[in-house]
Amino acid sequence: MRGARVAVSLGLAACLAGQVPTIRVPVRLVSLPTLVFSGENRLVPGLQTGDFRVFDNGRPQSFTLDTTSTPVSVAVAVQVNQDVREYVPFIARVGSVLDALVAGEAGETAVLSYGADVDTIKPFGAGDVRAALAKISAHGRQARMIDAGLGAIAMLKERQVAHSRVLLFIGQPMDHGSESNMEALRQQAERENVAVYAVTLPEFNKAFVSDTFYLQGLSSQSDRGGFKAGVDLGKLIPTIGRSGAAQAATDPFSILTAATGGMQFHIRKQRELESALAAMGVSLRSAYVLSFTPGGTEEGYHNVSVEVNVPGAKAYTRPGYWLQ
Repeated sequence: MRGARVAVSLGLAACLAGQVPTIRVPVRLVSLPTLVFSGENRLVPGLQTGDFRVFDNGRPQSFTLDTTSTPVSVAVAVQVNQDVREYVPFIARVGSVLDALVAGEAGETAVLSYGADVDTIKPFGAGDVRAALAKISAHGRQARMIDAGLGAIAMLKERQVAHSRVLLFIGQPMDHGSESNMEALRQQAERENVAVYAVTLPEFNKAFVSDTFYLQGLSSQSDRGGFKAGVDLGKLIPTIGRSGAAQAATDPFSILTAATGGMQFHIRKQRELESALAAMGVSLRSAYVLSFTPGGTEEGYHNVSVEVNVPGAKAYTRPGYWLQ
């Protein structure tokens, strides 16, 4: 809604050096979730098809605008080894937030846990998210994050075509013990049009346990001190696709979120996990979905852009896709 602000700060995933987020589409239909912000960094609602222009490699395209809210299928992969043992009690209490603010009334949620094993603790279409998360416990040292991601994508592939596919990691950006590798996970996420989001938990430090908090932003190396609480979503959106030192980030979560157009939320206070999930829900449901069929036949990477006919407003979307 116009004027809506998110009272938390979020870190957006840094792009890989020399690369841009991509979507690999097996059919000739390109979907561009697009956020629009006013000059005051407020979400702009109520736009129609005539308010947008879409360009593919600089050429204007005919497109459709989905004016209905797209349901979301969210697969949540939660780290449960000893490295996050202090956070498990807080993660266990966010089931209702995941259901209400991330998946939403029309969406659906599945939950996997990963440590030495990858377990589906709540499949799509059955069970209760709150009850599933309430049962998690920390044990062992392994963290099979990659295997958990591949398992989540396999579940998302079976959901309705009309649903947006989202994989959400809650844990630390590391993998210990997976049988697969990062390249396989990244390619599978791109191939199945899965947007990867991550809530990153820092190494536990008692100094962070206080009544004040901030969510660390990684838009550039100079932002390592973190954004203050209260920074709205709009002020951070311009960091999507920004070139520079931030693109050198190579941790697994940054790689995945950059490659799929997702976001990464770095928390510095565990109780603010709920605030990060709320911000994620706002971003998912605030996007206009523009779709077009490419008019050319050239294979390879295509640069795309979206312009909006609202004075002072800016549109933010993925910078490209792969046609093959």
